[in-house]
Amino acid sequence: MTDFESGLREALRRREPPRDLTNAVMARVAVRRRSLWPAVAAVALVTAAGVGEGLRAKRELMFAVELTSRKLGVAQAKVMELSQRRIGRD
Repeated sequence: MTDFESGLREALRRREPPRDLTNAVMARVAVRRRSLWPAVAAVALVTAAGVGEGLRAKRELMFAVELTSRKLGVAQAKVMELSQRRIGRD
């Protein structure tokens, strides 16, 4: 058996948990629960800021699309006008 296999077998060997395991786990959960709220608040703040930025970007994009549409309409009208002039000459 290799050292790796021996180490793996040792790591996976069944052991009885310590008697105070429940108390230790519950104490750690209580500490983490208290320290979790600042993290939750930070995530909520970042999410709200991201949503606000997304809405602003959407408004800017819609304005750009509308402006482009208008400019393309003007260009199309000009092309149509020039086409009519050429057809009239021929």
